[in-house]
Amino acid sequence: MDTLQSLVKLHPELAIFATMVLGHAIGRLEFRGFGFGSVVGTLIAGMGIGVLTRPEIPDLLKWAFFDLFLFAVGYGAGPQFFASLKRETLPQMLLAVVVSCSGLAAALGMVYLFRFDPGLSAGLVSGSLTQSAALGSALNTLQSMEVPEATRAVLMAHAPLADAICYVFGEVGLILFLTVVAPRLMKIDLPAVAREAEERLRSSGVPDADTFLAYTPLTYRAYRIDNPALAGLSVEAFEHQFAVGRLMVESYRRAGQIHRRPELDALLQLGDIVAVVSRRPGIVAAAAMVGAEIDDAELLSVPLQEASIILTRGEMAGRTLAELSDSSARGIYLLAITRGQQALPREPGTVVQRGDVFRLTGSPDAIARAAKRLGYIEPDPARTDLVYLAGGIVVGTLVGLLQLHVAGVPLGLGGSGGVLVVGLVAGWVHSRYPVFGRIPESAQRLLSDVGLIVFISAIGLAAGPHALEAIDQGGIELFARLIGAGVVVTMAGPIIGVLFGRFVLKMPPVSLLPGIAGAQTTVATLNALKERSGSDVFSLGFTVPFAVSNVLITMWGPVIVAFAFGLQR
Repeated sequence: MDTLQSLVKLHPELAIFATMVLGHAIGRLEFRGFGFGSVVGTLIAGMGIGVLTRPEIPDLLKWAFFDLFLFAVGYGAGPQFFASLKRETLPQMLLAVVVSCSGLAAALGMVYLFRFDPGLSAGLVSGSLTQSAALGSALNTLQSMEVPEATRAVLMAHAPLADAICYVFGEVGLILFLTVVAPRLMKIDLPAVAREAEERLRSSGVPDADTFLAYTPLTYRAYRIDNPALAGLSVEAFEHQFAVGRLMVESYRRAGQIHRRPELDALLQLGDIVAVVSRRPGIVAAAAMVGAEIDDAELLSVPLQEASIILTRGEMAGRTLAELSDSSARGIYLLAITRGQQALPREPGTVVQRGDVFRLTGSPDAIARAAKRLGYIEPDPARTDLVYLAGGIVVGTLVGLLQLHVAGVPLGLGGSGGVLVVGLVAGWVHSRYPVFGRIPESAQRLLSDVGLIVFISAIGLAAGPHALEAIDQGGIELFARLIGAGVVVTMAGPIIGVLFGRFVLKMPPVSLLPGIAGAQTTVATLNALKERSGSDVFSLGFTVPFAVSNVLITMWGPVIVAFAFGLQR
């Protein structure tokens, strides 16, 4: 044991990475489809390794990675957060506020009833509401409190212990409630609800919408016009003959001369060789109607291009995909559309928002036209604006220094809250002015995942020895009180949310259930809803409450610490 502790003392990074490895292994353990998840697994592994090795992890490492995590979360949620401040999304925003505030109210009641100390109170909120950012913001507040250092160390160890105890039901309980209990209470069938919602989205009244949205692989072909019925038609009329496949005339050859990008009113003649791009139905129809297929390498030398286009044009936000699939969408085909990290259903009735990412395929000219209409093409999807990232964290930290001390408790955003808020603004600013501040989605995910896991590893390693003392002193009674309180805090928001959303806001189940999942910031619950219903349509109701509650629940960390600290005075 001494040898192991000496090794870790020389190389403390071993403890961090060993915690990450063991934590993911614990997180993968499942029983009947339910498991700890990587965050709780890492926290448990960290406390165990911390007891064995007692490493010295510098605070700088812990808070630097936590700031990276918070900024990435805020940056990704920023466009959706500010988009929620509109009349159309008011019900979703109100649902998020009611659910998250109900969770806070329940937590305040449990802390008052059981007289949990500030550390246990912080873990109760972050674990029950499955928001690790709230754990960080609470620990940030604990670190700023005017208490003896020994007391601070104990409180900061109690927080991750309570978080680990409450987190499991916080996630599993919510999944069971929203996928099993709530549907039975509302007397609905999730697959049937999803099918009805998809049918409403499809009923756009736009004949060409389906062919724009239902992607199948594209191909180029060249045909000689041998059919007299097609001779003399304009390019537009010719394409209309094969609308089922969204066929487009990319170019044509006449008398040996190639005409690229013909105008829609250009007239085609008998014997012209036309190069077309289409989905399979259009190609099959053209092969039967136009004439002989010609192998013309020069004519077919226009490559297909894939591009991700970010919606930044305000006049396009709020429209449906059906409205976007008019004649100006000629020659482009939708592969996917995402909002944040959630895939949206490719249905005619899906409403787009600023910051949504369209992944399109088509000819380079068609892609350029789409980019001009929607927003801009990601110039380099792999490049991150590090100055924007680091500068945002600096500004956020300085904003968080603005505090008001009441009875020895610092009240304010704190460093973590400041970074989150600035991240929200930074993401929103980039969605409006995309010429700077680019952080690709893959980089956001990396910063979020690595930042959180390293932070949780450091917290677990530091808390391990003190957590062992707390378990020894509190015993089964401590576990029972925390689990009971955690159940109340986890379920208060969803139960009130179902009643409020159903009878006050009159929200349909397809928006209400994912809205509650978003208000509790649990992506796992959204995935469970999509899996049980067999549809992505539930993603539409998730993003706005998720963005709003990410901010609110993170702020509950300092609030619950201040409340618990005040009770001890």
